[in-house]
Amino acid sequence: MLRTALRPRYLGLLALMVVATLVCGLLASWQWDRAHRAITDRADGPAELGQIQDVLGVGDAVTNEIVGDFVTATGQYAPDEQVLVPDRRIDGTDAVIVVAALHVRLDDGTEARLPVARGWIESDAVTGTDGEPDPALAPPVPTGEVTVRGRLEASEPAADGVSGGLTDAIATPLLVNEWGSPMYSGYLAQVSEADALHPMPAAESAFSRGLDWQNLGYAAQWILFGGFFLYLWWRSVRTAYLDELAERREAMQDRLARAPGETAPDASSPEPATAASASSPTATAQTSPTPDKDV
Repeated sequence: MLRTALRPRYLGLLALMVVATLVCGLLASWQWDRAHRAITDRADGPAELGQIQDVLGVGDAVTNEIVGDFVTATGQYAPDEQVLVPDRRIDGTDAVIVVAALHVRLDDGTEARLPVARGWIESDAVTGTDGEPDPALAPPVPTGEVTVRGRLEASEPAADGVSGGLTDAIATPLLVNEWGSPMYSGYLAQVSEADALHPMPAAESAFSRGLDWQNLGYAAQWILFGGFFLYLWWRSVRTAYLDELAERREAMQDRLARAPGETAPDASSPEPATAASASSPTATAQTSPTPDKDV
């Protein structure tokens, strides 16, 4: 099998597979590093990152390196861009989260919406006479320019959409359809108590809980991919080697099967007369008829 593996064709294939394996190894190392940084950052606690414009671009994903850290945003709230997120359980209380759009001015002079979870309030405080949450009972947004400080959180998974000022998730894909774009992909969870609202607790989304394990899983997958490339080369060499052995075995069996027929004489064919028997007087006498004598 070694001779098969050392053929130029399979040496070239090996070089290609080694390159692919090295690339997989680099990607695995990158994912491992991301997972390690995530664990280290959580151990160090949240950091102060400064203004949202300097931390996150509009539409950029809130990565694990910055999720849960503190940012500051300055802008103006839109009075008609506020929704309620009911059916939450916070500190053992049935709660409703109040989310509003803060219009943040960017460096190029344009504005982008930043969803701000202004805080939470007891469900009874915003429940209407029909027993359903009423957005009109929520504390109105502040007027004029405000500065808000809070944790930068990733968008929650989108669910049923926004209807009547109510939604079941702080999901920017839903809010952008309701309020318009451009909009930041994450949201700011206000950590100071204001306007009769309680400060937001730390997010417990699957994103913030499990990204380190997700990165570790990605690292393991890249390692498996790299091993698969090497296995694919070995399997190709082994298959070619076994095919050649089978061909040689069949050729040998064919030769052994044909050899007796080619060397054995054919009994059905008459033996040719030899020159000695044809010219022998004895043979002629024995075969010649005896002439009759006169009586």
